[in-house]
Amino acid sequence: MNRQGQEGASFRLLIEAVLIVFILVIILGVVSQIDEWRWRISERRLFEGFNKALNSPDGSIIFEKEIVLRANSSYSNRAFASTVAGIDSECIEIHSSDSSAFIVTDASVIEITTVIQTNVYYKCLPGIALGEDQCPDYCLISFGKDLKEED
Repeated sequence: MNRQGQEGASFRLLIEAVLIVFILVIILGVVSQIDEWRWRISERRLFEGFNKALNSPDGSIIFEKEIVLRANSSYSNRAFASTVAGIDSECIEIHSSDSSAFIVTDASVIEITTVIQTNVYYKCLPGIALGEDQCPDYCLISFGKDLKEED
């Protein structure tokens, strides 16, 4: 092969390498966007489940199946209370399974330590039925642990 042919082959190889890197960047961008959408949808379902339970405060257990939670995120009773009017954050308790993926502080904040897919259970009762004068509704939110086990 002559010198000109070798230079052309090197140039083609360089162009192919740039195209491969470009395609890889696009693929990685799409994958990260899909993960972001998955987390946003799961977070929306997390709060929608709470709203469903609050709208049917007859003691029935509502659950959202297979919610994907992001590592190093946290949710508080204030965050849930802010999604609807008429409930104080003190009227919401947060519980979890014994998984190392969850850290619950004072039944008011849950920290997610690792990416996890879990079921979330909700149960709301009228505060009067529980002897709670200051809470018109009292709600329990449980990450990964069925509320039937709490009865």
